Amino acid sequence: MTHSYAFASEPLSSDDLNLLHGTLRKWCDERGVKITAPEAEQAAVELIDWFQFGLRHEDQLIEMIRRS
Repeated sequence: MTHSYAFASEPLSSDDLNLLHGTLRKWCDERGVKITAPEAEQAAVELIDWFQFGLRHEDQLIEMIRRS
């Protein structure tokens, strides 16, 4: 699956990557899913989408992927 955006995005910083990885790990732990599982990959795509949309806090991000 490829994503295209109508806006330019800034490169991700190491802090951004740490936030996204930590959020994904938390979601995986809650669901008992391995981080390498297809479900985790889909959650990662959604996390990045929400991050690029403007959500920058773990509690916001985790709530959005919990809903999916």
